[in-house]
Amino acid sequence: MTRSEAQPAWEKIVELGFSDYDKLTRAQRVWFNVEALIVDGLWDHYMNHEADNNAQTIEDLEYLNFHSVANQLRDFNTIYFKDGVPKGPDARWVQFDKFPEDEREIYIEDMDKKFWNVSDDLEKALHEHINNTGIGEI
Repeated sequence: MTRSEAQPAWEKIVELGFSDYDKLTRAQRVWFNVEALIVDGLWDHYMNHEADNNAQTIEDLEYLNFHSVANQLRDFNTIYFKDGVPKGPDARWVQFDKFPEDEREIYIEDMDKKFWNVSDDLEKALHEHINNTGIGEI
């Protein structure tokens, strides 16, 4: 099944993910969390509401055997969110503003560069997950 063939299923997962995240199955949650990374990157993960589910996203990356990306998120969290990832982009910005902007920008650029180097492989793994679990079918 191609990604475009799975689009109707994806739209239903997105609707459920935004309306009642906890009702997503594990297979659906993996798709919901990882797709956003593939499309937008790691920095946007934190700038949008996706990081509200940061711990689950790390679990889902581990599930797909993308430990390097999961570790990137863990490392970022350790540096910028010592007390846990705050809910909501505004709360995260409060934390980011405690660090020098130039230092933060260099770290973010490096983080995103490392991520984009493996993003195609992550996308392939996600596509296999979609096909293997059958969640792309309606």
